[in-house]
Amino acid sequence: MRRISVLLSLLALTATAVQADWLQMASMPGQGRHHPVTFTLDGYGYVATGSTTGDNYSNDFFRYDPVADSWEVLPDFPGAGRGYAYGGTYQGKAYMGFGASPAYLNDLWEYDPDTEQWTQLASMPGSGRAHPAFIITDDGKIFVGLGNAAQNFRDWYEYDIATDEWVQHPDLPGPPRHHPYYFNIGDTPYAGFGHGAAIYSDWYRWNRDTETWTQMDYFPGEGRVAGTQFSYDGKGYILSGEGQDHQQLDYGEFYEYDSSTDTWTELTPHPGSGRWAPGSFLIDGTLYFLGGLSTVRLERDMWSFPLRDPAAVVDVARSVPRAFVVSPNPVTTGRIHLLDLSSGNGPARDVGDLRLIDARGREVAELEESAAGIDIPRVSPGRYFLSFTTANGRSHARPVLILR
Repeated sequence: MRRISVLLSLLALTATAVQADWLQMASMPGQGRHHPVTFTLDGYGYVATGSTTGDNYSNDFFRYDPVADSWEVLPDFPGAGRGYAYGGTYQGKAYMGFGASPAYLNDLWEYDPDTEQWTQLASMPGSGRAHPAFIITDDGKIFVGLGNAAQNFRDWYEYDIATDEWVQHPDLPGPPRHHPYYFNIGDTPYAGFGHGAAIYSDWYRWNRDTETWTQMDYFPGEGRVAGTQFSYDGKGYILSGEGQDHQQLDYGEFYEYDSSTDTWTELTPHPGSGRWAPGSFLIDGTLYFLGGLSTVRLERDMWSFPLRDPAAVVDVARSVPRAFVVSPNPVTTGRIHLLDLSSGNGPARDVGDLRLIDARGREVAELEESAAGIDIPRVSPGRYFLSFTTANGRSHARPVLILR
């Protein structure tokens, strides 16, 4: 049965034709995780905290050497172990905070690589939260907002690194949301997309001189949530995540944003399906992408991509993959349906090799589809995946939460 899950992984890795620029690097130590905090200092990549198997909150801390392609385990982050947190760097130091532990946090920490010490800074005056936007601009300001606790937020705060002080600004004009995409271009923050009452594709610019928001053009693809993002050479980038059905994107979508034209260009996707809550860092123009939840497991692998290579751009007009969703989900009875969103939410056609896979990637059962739906055998409650193939031979998997 283990061979089945390995085969599914290999199929996912080869499902997209244009991925030659991605290279697999050394996997990070420790357990696979989602929501790792990632940043770069002095030519090294860092990974801190994140949520591991069973949604355990970690305070791990690792450093990656790109020359040796190797990892070093550092002393644990001294604050509360956490997931759903974010971070970044400014003038040779790192800043990170927020998240869940499981209580919602509003703390902020600074890391000095010269002394290898963490210092706790002034906490944000607003509510503790998971999944916020966390943007460090080129002039030493940190913008934090949106996110969620018992509710979704759309508030907006600014922290001055030089004075260790916070100030609140006007709210985002769109709906409250968590897990947005965000980045800065120079001194200008951008934020949008994410999940609230729906999964969004709206996009906004924060105008610091007037303390106002400007809504930019909508993202040209489907709404999305829970990817990773960064800035490089005057442009912003978003990578991977889940689509408007709140399930992993069918492939590892990668886009570049040009603020001068308010346009998006698609780049070579990362191997495999999209991932929920991965991490990324940049070293000398090379992107490193790691972790997150794929369609079969929590990952700890890492891939590199040369952003300096103009040949990385691919044709955005290629055919869009079909979007599948399991319904009902969660399921409390023994029958589900596989729907195709690209054909008016009707039943998925021309699919086969239906299998139920557990959270560790092991096959639980082969499944049969009839006009009445797909019967699920009695299994222990938990998170599973419905694995299947389409007529073109492409492998897919969709999560399904079984409650009974």
